Amino acid sequence: MTIENRQEPLSIGFGCSSRASSEDIVRLIHTLLASIPAGTTIATLDRRASIGETVATALGLRLVLLPASVLANVRGVTAHSSLALAKAQTANVAEASALASLGPSARLIIPQRKGRFCTCAVASLPPRVRP
Repeated sequence: MTIENRQEPLSIGFGCSSRASSEDIVRLIHTLLASIPAGTTIATLDRRASIGETVATALGLRLVLLPASVLANVRGVTAHSSLALAKAQTANVAEASALASLGPSARLIIPQRKGRFCTCAVASLPPRVRP
């Protein structure tokens, strides 16, 4: 099953510097996903609400904003950045946002990828067991 055909919810997490544009983030997301399944959410640090709203609107997705205190405690993050830790008080924004927005059962299906002034990652819930 491809990512685009998944029935389980997806979340795209992103982190960005103040120099990133919404176009930078949308471009990176489109390199990760050829199409975005219905019901996908986009998630990021609450301090990035303005750019998050712009990206969510451009992609037609629901935005989830999370505080650094939540992101700093997310398990399953694979990439760690001392710069992110210094600036955002969490060692990873993209992966942590994707995971946290779906809850503790979420798993990364696309680890953090870097773009121009931004990073993105994709998480999903495990497939449901069907009788």
